[in-house]
Amino acid sequence: MQYKKAFAVIIFLIHIAFFLSFLFLTPFSLNIFFSFEIAFFSILLVIIASYLSYKKMIYSQARKYKINQNLFLFSLKKVKSLPKNIKFTILKDDLEFSIKNKMYFFAAFFNLLKIFAYVVLVAGFLFLHRQGILHIVGYLCGISSLLICIFIFIMYVRYESKKNY
Repeated sequence: MQYKKAFAVIIFLIHIAFFLSFLFLTPFSLNIFFSFEIAFFSILLVIIASYLSYKKMIYSQARKYKINQNLFLFSLKKVKSLPKNIKFTILKDDLEFSIKNKMYFFAAFFNLLKIFAYVVLVAGFLFLHRQGILHIVGYLCGISSLLICIFIFIMYVRYESKKNY
């Protein structure tokens, strides 16, 4: 990821802005603070685990393919004329996965780090609820602030990629 600094700055600024705007609307209490921070960092852990999982999957898939660089960008080929009678065959369009493919995709999308991140999310919620300090609106603001950070980051990357081309 070449935009790591930009992502960190966006997370920091949006996190502070959300928390301060939420504090202006409600009086400060430790319940709100703990709910907001636990939700934010547990969702951040889920996002990082997903990123690492997809990165690992892409690198493992990329190792399978060998890239051949051709020196010629264009090649000329003689085009043969098509036969006058063309037969069409019906192919089965259903995509059927073998057991090996199913296990690979299961392992790719549900690896241990990702499962651990979701366990932390649920454990944080249950901890706050059992201690009696859960503030639902603060918890939801913590989750939504990180989702808005990611949305802004995507917009930033698209803007930068259009600017470079």
